[in-house]
Order: sequence, then structure tokens, then C-alpha cells
Amino acid sequence: MFKVFGFGAKEEIPELSQEEKTKAILKQAHDFEQALRAMDYVLDDNADEGLALLDESDAKEASDQTINALARGVIEFLEATLGFEAEEMKKASATLAKAEALSLKSRERAQKIGLKSSSLYPPGTVYAVTYTESCLLHALLMIFSESMMEAAKAILKLRKSYYMLQEILETIKAANKAKKLKITSGSEDKESTPATFITGGDAFNSVDIPYELTPEEQKDKDLLQFAEQIHSMRTKRLSGAHIGNSPAINRLRGELGLQAMEDLPEEEITDHKVLSDDIDLSQATIDEFVHSGVNLCFGILQVVISLLPPAIGAVLSVVGFRGSREEGLRLVWKATKQRNVHGCIGLLALMFYYDGPFQFTDDDFDIPAAVKDSSNSEDSEDEEMDGPTLLHPGKILEDALLQSRALFPNSALWLLNEARMLSGKGRLEEAVALMDSIDVSKIRMRQVKSLMIFDRAITLIHLHQYDRAAEDILSLLDISDWSHAFYTYFAGCCYLENWRMCEMGLMKSDKKDEYQKKAEELIFTSVNLLGKKTFKSKNLPLDRFILRKVEQFKAKKEELGVENPLDGIATSPVHEISYFYNGYNRMSEEHLELTKKMLTEYRNPAIEALDSDQELIKDLLVSLTLRRLGHIQEGCDILDEKVLPKFFSIQNGKVKYIKKTEDPWAYPTALYERALFTWKLEGMDGLPESKEWLLRAQGYADDYELSTRVGMKIKAAIDRVDHSL
Repeated sequence: MFKVFGFGAKEEIPELSQEEKTKAILKQAHDFEQALRAMDYVLDDNADEGLALLDESDAKEASDQTINALARGVIEFLEATLGFEAEEMKKASATLAKAEALSLKSRERAQKIGLKSSSLYPPGTVYAVTYTESCLLHALLMIFSESMMEAAKAILKLRKSYYMLQEILETIKAANKAKKLKITSGSEDKESTPATFITGGDAFNSVDIPYELTPEEQKDKDLLQFAEQIHSMRTKRLSGAHIGNSPAINRLRGELGLQAMEDLPEEEITDHKVLSDDIDLSQATIDEFVHSGVNLCFGILQVVISLLPPAIGAVLSVVGFRGSREEGLRLVWKATKQRNVHGCIGLLALMFYYDGPFQFTDDDFDIPAAVKDSSNSEDSEDEEMDGPTLLHPGKILEDALLQSRALFPNSALWLLNEARMLSGKGRLEEAVALMDSIDVSKIRMRQVKSLMIFDRAITLIHLHQYDRAAEDILSLLDISDWSHAFYTYFAGCCYLENWRMCEMGLMKSDKKDEYQKKAEELIFTSVNLLGKKTFKSKNLPLDRFILRKVEQFKAKKEELGVENPLDGIATSPVHEISYFYNGYNRMSEEHLELTKKMLTEYRNPAIEALDSDQELIKDLLVSLTLRRLGHIQEGCDILDEKVLPKFFSIQNGKVKYIKKTEDPWAYPTALYERALFTWKLEGMDGLPESKEWLLRAQGYADDYELSTRVGMKIKAAIDRVDHSL
């Protein structure tokens, strides 16, 4: 009955009657709903069921191969980017390339037959969106490739995506404007009137068919049954009852944490209620896909471009890329309001931005954003989030996450993000308790399992629970192929700190000798694993970091002539790892005091040698600890007197850098942190000086280990200062 598209056929495309077009439009909406359901299964930690659903759809006659290929590509993209494993990335790239090609063919076909499946946009628009989405995701995977040729191709793909997204976004704006004019004038367009079926005296409106039906179609029972089926699929998806769970409203909480989960009412709601007033129940599936897809892709693209270092950003601007972080964030936030995979990916991106391990919005740099007057902007009614809210979304982000937790109760991915949010709020013990509430061995997605264990280990070192952190991190050797060298080094650093705490009498344990032995073995053998079990054959930034550190430790041992290799290690390296993962912003006062004690009171031959470079690392970390403890001026004085003079000075009004390579990450980081000290001491009056420090941090070096991580943080801070000046 619904054999309309004839995918794979080489014959000329015939003209379709309205009845044939109506059937094709409903089939398209059905297949998109099926694909959205399949992707939601993955987000509920059931990738097998999602892929089986796509296999079932592919086997059916005249199914929409384009959306199925994209859905499969999105699933594989999520798996690949969660784990950064070469085979997974290669597999996802091939699928996304197929989706790109199919999208172009489907768009051309829809344009030729005039298949208007949207009341707002011209035929083929939805396939322009599937093309840009598959192109963008494919380009991101290509950027991770070590091939220069692939990286160059990725830039071209990004450029194509960028321009097509701009084109579609303009089409959306024009369509919305036209729609508002019609509403204002009171005119009615038959082409945009939902189809009405009339059978047995009852009427049913199908929002998926954007025009009036013929009298024969209105009474067609098969068409009606199909339209009702699609309506039912959408209703269940919007309520979260489409992937084997009861409606999500039953699990919706108002607060984070385990206690709030225990306080949920026991009585079950069976009605298909939506979680938010933002969800438009009258929106057609295809229109929803277009809106959310464009907002997500264009938003993420702009945020990524805005975070790139100036040198790369300048090159991209020449070929037409320009990124506005504020506009990008606003678009991603719009995408999250849609109850589909685009909204979920958008939320994951926002969680990484606001509460991820690097936290581009540094808690200590809490500058209030300027409120810009947008009253004269023709799009002002669409700007639902102002500058201050975009900067500090607070409860809005929390509620969005809690909705996803309700929608996907079986997913460890969303539980992990709740734990990250708790950690970001300094509720470290609660974060660990939440991660402990799930049996890690039962997490189906291996990449999510790895992330859960890694994040728990990071949180445990912020709590100085090094024994368990080491056990967690070593367990990843059997689960993850990311960086066995870093896992081994990390665990060794944990055992080193435990041994030192035993030495200082801060910890009583009969395992002191075991800690010493494990620390020595793991730290110094970690470098033997470099280049092995990484998602690229060349070493990762953190791999290069540990190689340099271990070589430093070995050189100091030889220089001092000490027998115990651990006596050649000055500043405890676990505190560097804690800084890289934002630990100083998350520790309680109790744990900050313990960190300060470990940094300043432990003694060994390497520390007593007062090596200038090791003292710099120690003094930098102590200054940050003091700032978080509220001793801001004292911390700033340490930075000014003991850290900055070793590589930075101002002579005759000009900045002079002393280029050092001993600890490349520390020098621009110290300049960045100096900007935060100025802000904390002088407030808004100190913003011009803060910006000067940030520009100095940015200008210290173009490329160094961890430069991407540090550079993005600096760039985000500069944009924040600029927004408030």
C-alpha cells in the first residue's frame, strides 16, 4: 500500500497524485518516529534494542533508509565519542558517510516530486537537516583522526554544514515570521491546515499532513489508522512511555540526589502527560525534527568555533566560520526543549560545558553577565535566555537533567551526569553515593561504564580517598582502551599520597609498605605503556605529560643519589591531576585544608632540595587552595612573589616572557589564575586588569601539552570578561 519512494530504483521519478503524496508523508513521519524511538533506546542504555528496531525497519518495503542510516550513525557516534576507540570511530564514520549520500538523494527526490511534508518549509528541508547533521558528526570524527588529509576534509565538511545550517535557519526564521503575520492578519492558509479525517461522525486531525484532504482521503480508513498510529507513537515518545517504561512523570523529581528519589510518590500515573509546558503537542514530527536538529547542530558548531584558540579561529574566519558562543548556547538550549534525541544530545553538551570535568564556566570567575537591550531586535521574542541566565543557568539546567533522568531511568549516562552536577556543587559524598547506587557490572554500554568508573575515581581523589580511587582506575585496564599509561600513573599517584599520609601520621594503615611498593611500581612503569591501548597511535596530551613527569622524577633521583625512587618526587603529582579535573573548585573546606597540609608540610629529599620548578608547581597549587579557603590576598601574594617572576615580568611597560618547558601547562595556567585573583580582590573595577592577565596567558605559548584544555578555559574567560566590560 505504501510503496511510494522505491529507494534504490534507477528509473525516472514519476509524478505522484495527492493520495500517493499523503501516503508518502505519513510513511516518512512513521519512519522518523521509529528512528527517534530507536535512538532513545540507546539513551536508556539499551543500544541492542535500538539497533534491532532499525534492522526491523530496514527490512520493511520502502522504508526511509536515510533516517535509519542517520539514526544508526548517531548511535555509533555516541558510542565512539564516549570511548574514543579507533574501531568504533571508523565504524561510525562509514555509517555517517552513507547517511550523507542518502540525504542528498532523498532531498533531491522530495524536491522533484514536490513532497511537502511540512506546513512551514519547502520540500526536502528535513533531508537538508539529516545531511548537515550527518556531515557535522562525520567531520567531528574526522578531526580526531591522525591523518592530515582527513583533517583537511573535515574542515570542508564543517564549512558545508555551516553554510547549509545558516540557510535552513534563515528559512525557519522567515517561515516563523510569515506564520506570525498570518495569525495577526487572521488569514488562513489551506496548505498549512492540518488534515481532518471523518469516519463514523468522529473527526481526527493529523498534524503530520500539512494540507486539506480530499473527500475520499478523509474517509480512507487505512490512512486514518496509519495517521492515528503515528499520533500514538509521538504521544508515547513525548511522555517517555515509548521504550518500555511507564510515563516519565512518575519519576520526575524536583531536587538532585538519592534522597529525592526515595521521596517520589508510590502511586503510578498511566496518562501520557508530558514533563514540560515547552513541549508542543500539536507539532508535526518532521517540523520537530527540523527545528531541533538545526538548533542543535548550528548551536554546537558555534560554541565549538568560539572556544577554539585565536590562531585556529582566525584561519576558520577566513573561510567563513564565525562563532558566537552566546548565540550558540541559546540555540542548544532551544534544542533541549524538544523531547527527542537532539534535545538529549544538546543537554549532554550543556552538561559538559557547565558541569563537565573541565568546567569552561569556572566557578571562581563568577562575573555577572551584562544584560544587553534586545528590545529592538526582530528576534527578541525568541531569545528566551538572557546573558546572565546563559552564563549561570542554575536550576534550569538542573531541571533539564532531572527530566532526562525521569525519561531514561535505566541509563547510567544520565545518572553519571547527575553525579557530575552534584560534584560541581561541592556535594562530593553525595556524588559518590549516587554512583555507588548502580551496579557498574550491569551497565551495557562499555564506554559509559568506563566513564562512570573514571569519574568516581576523580571524585574520590577530591575526597582524599585514594585507596578506592586507585582500585577504580586500575579496573579500567580491563574495560577501556583509552590510555593504559595514564590509568597506571594515576593509580600510582594515589598510592604515593596514601604512603605520604601514613608517613605524616595522618592515616593509620598496616598497608604502608604496600602503598610504597605499588606507588613505585605503577608510577615508574606507566611510561612503558605509552603508545599502547590509546585511541590514536601517537601519545595523548596526558600521555606526554606523564612521560615528562616520570623523566623528571628519575632525573631528580639520580641527581640526589637517593635509594628510594619516591624520594625523587617533590610536589605530590595527584594534586596536579586534581587540578586538571577541577578539584580545587569542588573540595570542601575540610579537604582543602588537608590538601594544603599535604602540599606544605610533607618533607623528603626532593622537596628539601628546593628545586625551582617543583617549588613553582607547589606554590601555584597552594595559592589556589588559599583562595578557595578565603585567604585571597595571601594566595595572590604567593602567586606574585613566588610563581610569576620565574617566567613573567613587565619591563618598561612591555610584557616579557621567559620561555620554560619544565612544566608547560603551569605557566599559562598561573597567568589565568592571576586574572581570577584580580577579579576576587577588585570585583567589577578589576575587570580590565583581569582581561590583561588573560591575554597574557593566551600569549604565553601557542602549543604545549594540554594546550587545548587550558586554551579553551582561557578563551571562555576572555569572552566572559568582554561580555561584562
